[in-house]
Amino acid sequence: MKKVITRVSASIAAFVAFFVASIQYAKAAGANVSDALGKAGINKTGDMSGIYTDLNGVVFFIMALGGFWIVGMLVWGGMTLAGSGGNPQKRTEGFIKLSLVLVGAYIIFKAYDIASWATGLGGTA
Repeated sequence: MKKVITRVSASIAAFVAFFVASIQYAKAAGANVSDALGKAGINKTGDMSGIYTDLNGVVFFIMALGGFWIVGMLVWGGMTLAGSGGNPQKRTEGFIKLSLVLVGAYIIFKAYDIASWATGLGGTA
């Protein structure tokens, strides 16, 4: 029991020493990190309009690919349902495929909104 207490107290002491050293290192590094990019030689241009146009095109391209994918999956689910031949498991599989296609279609339909939520997280002031 004495060995366990010694090991635990040594571990706690090492953790506290590491924690205190990391705080002192952070203070020595400088509290002002707002101009860290400037110190590294990276300057803000302020013009981000080109990247939004490019990303807008990418989102529309993915939505178009998703539309073709939806048509293909509708055909696949319909063929599974039509070819079930009275087999309840195949019929259920076909209905599941068709319902998942509808969920995927909704997500692809909302892809533009999802992308605008993601780009809105950074905020442009």
